[in-house]
Amino acid sequence: MTKRLEEEPGNTELLLRRATLHRAHEDYAASKADLLAIGRDSPGHLEALRNLARLERENGQLADAAAALVRYFAHEGHAAEAFREKARLDTLLDLPESAAKAWQVYLEKAEQPTADEFVEAAKAIMATKDGAAAHRLVLRGLERYPSSIPLRQDVASLEIQLGRVPEAEQSFAALRERYPTLLPRLHYQEGTLWLEGGHPQKARGSFQLALQHFDQLPANKQSQPGLQTLRGEILKALQP
Repeated sequence: MTKRLEEEPGNTELLLRRATLHRAHEDYAASKADLLAIGRDSPGHLEALRNLARLERENGQLADAAAALVRYFAHEGHAAEAFREKARLDTLLDLPESAAKAWQVYLEKAEQPTADEFVEAAKAIMATKDGAAAHRLVLRGLERYPSSIPLRQDVASLEIQLGRVPEAEQSFAALRERYPTLLPRLHYQEGTLWLEGGHPQKARGSFQLALQHFDQLPANKQSQPGLQTLRGEILKALQP
């Protein structure tokens, strides 16, 4: 690709592809150089500006990332991915209201937002102290991704924070019913969420159930490294 660029130094498509490759190899300086080269010839190249904003954010250059996004929107860019980038940047800049609005725009525009993006957006909305809106959002995500464990746990976590304890218990029960082979880990994660939500007694009960279900696993499963780590975390949580 570098040889082709020597023959076609202004080839925007090649520069974009090479910038992406450099980013994949964590060569921040080389990737930025290619994106800036595009900008010199085409200041309003929207994909290059969007990629530059992401690159700068990923490398902690938040002011430069914000400047790239300002240029992007000034050139009437409106891709869904740009609003996702703005949401993530605004979160890092401690601008929760702006981040929440950007996530809402992204989720309206995106054709296939992921389950993880619904979780990320709900956390941003929760940072604005609007728990009800965050709860509605994760329920929307759950309609699209009913098998997502993180989304189901987010629903329960938000119900705890909103003081809807019976609903949270029902959400946890539905998750356990859906994934009966994951009971030790699910009970442990429930305990963590109860503890975070200010319910230490419920947390302890969940940790005890986690250990009980762990001890019921076949010996060959109990000896697996990941499950041994889980057992250590459960025992630590049960310490006085």
